[in-house]
Amino acid sequence: MSKMVAPEKIPQSLHAGKLLICEKLGNSSDLKFKEMKNNGFTFLIVYISTIVENKQLEELILPSLASFDAEKAQAADDTVDFLLDHVIALKDTRITTDMNDAVNELLFGNTVILLEGQSSCITAGTDKFPERSISNPKAQRTLKGPDIGFNEDISSNTALIRKVIRNPSLRIESPEINSTTKICIIYMEGKADKEIIKELKEELSSIKMDVILDSNYLEETLQKSSNSIFPLTLSTDRPDVVCSELMEGRIALIVDGTPFVVTLPTVFVQLFQSPDDYYFLTKKIMAKRFSRMLIYCLAILLPALYIAFTIYHPGLIPTNLLVGIVTQRELVPAPTVVETIVFYFLILIITESSLRLPQSVVFTVTVFAAIVLGQSAVEAYLVQPFTLVVLSASYIFSSIIPVYSLATVSQKLTVVFMFLASVLGFFGIIAGIMYYLLQLSSSRSFGVPYLAPFAPFKPGDQKDAAFRVPMYEQLNNKKTFTKEEKDQLKNK
Repeated sequence: MSKMVAPEKIPQSLHAGKLLICEKLGNSSDLKFKEMKNNGFTFLIVYISTIVENKQLEELILPSLASFDAEKAQAADDTVDFLLDHVIALKDTRITTDMNDAVNELLFGNTVILLEGQSSCITAGTDKFPERSISNPKAQRTLKGPDIGFNEDISSNTALIRKVIRNPSLRIESPEINSTTKICIIYMEGKADKEIIKELKEELSSIKMDVILDSNYLEETLQKSSNSIFPLTLSTDRPDVVCSELMEGRIALIVDGTPFVVTLPTVFVQLFQSPDDYYFLTKKIMAKRFSRMLIYCLAILLPALYIAFTIYHPGLIPTNLLVGIVTQRELVPAPTVVETIVFYFLILIITESSLRLPQSVVFTVTVFAAIVLGQSAVEAYLVQPFTLVVLSASYIFSSIIPVYSLATVSQKLTVVFMFLASVLGFFGIIAGIMYYLLQLSSSRSFGVPYLAPFAPFKPGDQKDAAFRVPMYEQLNNKKTFTKEEKDQLKNK
C-alpha cells in the first residue's frame, strides 16, 4: 500500500466525512453511500460498487448493523471496538483513524463504515475484482509437466505457490512501497540469503511509482546500477518454475496485475534451463542446455562470420562454396554488409508485426512476408540466396532459448557483431567476444556472480548447470547462491 500521503483525521460528522471522501474520489458513478440507523447509532457505509462483493455487503454487513444489540454497544468502553469484535463478522476488518488510509481501502475494494460522533472508522474486506481464470502458460510452453500458468490476481498467484510448496518455512511478505500497487516478496526461510532479502526490501522502499503496471517496471529499476545488456532477473509465468527457484534459495517478487513473476538472484546458465529438462526421463547426462548455449552463440555470430569471411577472409572459405557465393554476389547491386543488415532488420520487422496484428491475419502476413517477399527479392537480384539462408538460420537458432528476454539480447548482439565484422573482420568478432565475456564475468545479480557456478567454479553445482545428471544423483545436492564479495571478506 502507498505510504506517500500524510495522515488526515476522520471528521466526527458523517456529513463532513462524506464531503471529504467525495472531494478525494470525485463524483464517481460507482462510489456509493448508504446511511443506516439503529437505536441512536447512525452509520455511513461507503463502498465502490464495481469492485466489492455485493453478497458479503448485503448478507453480512448491512443486516449486522441493522440488528445488533444497541444497549451492549452503548455500555462498551469503545463503540467502534465493540462493532469490530462483536458485530462485523468479516475477514480483514480493522480500525483506522486516517481518512487517507480509509480512501485507499476503498480503492482496494474494501468497505468503510463511519459512525456518527467517532473519529475512527471500520474497514472490512469485501474486495472482488474482475479476474481472468487460470489458463495455460504462454511464455514457456512444455510438452510434458504442469500446464498451468499465473494470472493477473496476486492472491491466485500466491495460492498456486502455496499449493505446490506446503512448507511452514515459506514466507510471503507484503512490504510497504511508494505505490498503490500490491506486491509480494516470497522466499524460503533458512534457504534464501538474508542479506539479499534486506537489500531487496531497501531497493523496493526507494521506488516511487503511482502504479506498477507490470513486473518489468521493478526489473528495470532493480537493475539500474548495472550496465550489463544481459537480464539479471528471471521473469516467468509458470508456477512450477517459481517454486523450483524458491526451493533453491531464490526470492520471488509478485506484482498485482501481471501474470509474470520475477525471481532473483539470476545466473547466466539459469536462462538456458527449460522445465522440459526435468520432465523427461534421463538415464545418464542430459546435454540439452549445453547445446542451447552453443546454438545461442551461433545465432549471434553466424551473420557476423558470414560478413567477415566473405569480405575480409575469403581464403578461409572452401573453394566450391566460395565460387557459388561469388557467382551470386555479381548479380546483386548492394554490398554484402548492407544487404545482410537490411534484411536482418526486415526479419525483425516481420516478427514485430506478427505480434501486433490480429490473430486472424498473422499467418497470412507472415507467410507472404517470409516466402513471397523473400522469393521475389531473390528473383529481382536484391539479395543473395546464401544471405537469406544465413539470416534465416540465425533467426531460427535464436528461437531455441526458453527465456524470451535472452532472445531479445541476441538480436541486439547480432547487430553489434555484424557491425564489428564489417569494420574489422574476424578480429572485430574476437574483440566483441572478449568484451562481452568480461562483461558477463564482472556482472552481479544482487551480489551473486553472474557466471556462477562456472566462475567461480563450484564442483558441487555442476550436476545441474550446463549438463544435468539424473535426478537421484542430485537429490541431496544443495546449491549455494552466496555473495562472493562477502565470502572473500570473511576469509581475510
